[in-house]
Amino acid sequence: MVAFFLVACSDDNGQTPYMMGNKPSDQKQVYTVSDSNKNSAVAIATIEAETQKEIVKINKERDLELQKMEQNTKLIGLKTQNEMAIKEHNLSAFVKESEIAFKNSTLLLVALSMLSLFALIFYIFRKRREDRLKMHENELQSEMYIREKELQLKMAEKILDTIASGKLSKEREQYLLDTLDRTTPGLPR
Repeated sequence: MVAFFLVACSDDNGQTPYMMGNKPSDQKQVYTVSDSNKNSAVAIATIEAETQKEIVKINKERDLELQKMEQNTKLIGLKTQNEMAIKEHNLSAFVKESEIAFKNSTLLLVALSMLSLFALIFYIFRKRREDRLKMHENELQSEMYIREKELQLKMAEKILDTIASGKLSKEREQYLLDTLDRTTPGLPR
């Protein structure tokens, strides 16, 4: 594993790992290894320690970035859920308002229909009552006309009987005949 990190951190591509926000200097760090085994073991251990430090720093940065990304993802998810809940609430409120409006318009339509029906029934009964009253009035007038004609006929008969008895003077007879003409305009003489 150490060899892998050494190979990965080698200067093959010309780049060295660095902390975010800290650019490496343009000068390349060169590690020199002395001829002695002691110095070389210390140098290798130092290089390995620095490499491990760099790896730990990189891992920490990566972990921090992953945590930030997870938090952002959670925030976006919460915002999306909140927006969906608001939209669902608005939709359910709109549906309820639509149902209430439909019920109100239906009730209004039923009420107007019933009012129109009652107005029509009232008009029909009123017209029928007026027609009955008019028929009754016509019957009464007809009956009065018939009674009046009968009365005129009886009067005419009495006048004629009185004139036919011959007990009246000529002036009285003429007066009764004039009265008879006025009261019975359609009777023959």
